[in-house]
Amino acid sequence: MTGHSTQKSGHGTAEWAWDPPGLSGAVLSENSWWVAALRGHDGVLDFANRGDNRAAWHLEPDSESVKVARGLFRATACDWGMGHVVSDVELIVSELLTNALRHTPAPARGEAAAVQVVALHRGDEFVCAVRDHSDLLPSPREPDFMAETGRGLQLVACFSRQWGVTPVYPHGKFVWALLS
Repeated sequence: MTGHSTQKSGHGTAEWAWDPPGLSGAVLSENSWWVAALRGHDGVLDFANRGDNRAAWHLEPDSESVKVARGLFRATACDWGMGHVVSDVELIVSELLTNALRHTPAPARGEAAAVQVVALHRGDEFVCAVRDHSDLLPSPREPDFMAETGRGLQLVACFSRQWGVTPVYPHGKFVWALLS
């Protein structure tokens, strides 16, 4: 589905060149400091001259990475004086990373399989972001009340101030959540 939509959020105007179904509540691109930092040039994180805290890690695509990511984000949030968001950060990074591991197709031959997790901090804002190599967008759904899966993005939306998707060059995306 193509089109051009604009959505007002509490932090600026979000614009995107496609309107995928099922992404209500998500911002696909926004003129915010964290989106600019995530998008960078050629998919490289751009932190130059920003005055923000940042940390990035590459993790292997296995279930143990979720536990590792929770520990990394917990320690980082505490180090940056954001201890009040630790429990929400742990839940959000768990959900975003689990989604990336579960729903990203296997990489093509020669592509790195690792996923990237990024923590950003400026002022009272903390961003959790997970990058995978897939161009497929996350698809929130209404879960069956008996299902064991399908609630991750609803949880991310509930425990964050805002969440969204930022495509990166040459392929892939960051799915991020903003906390304060």
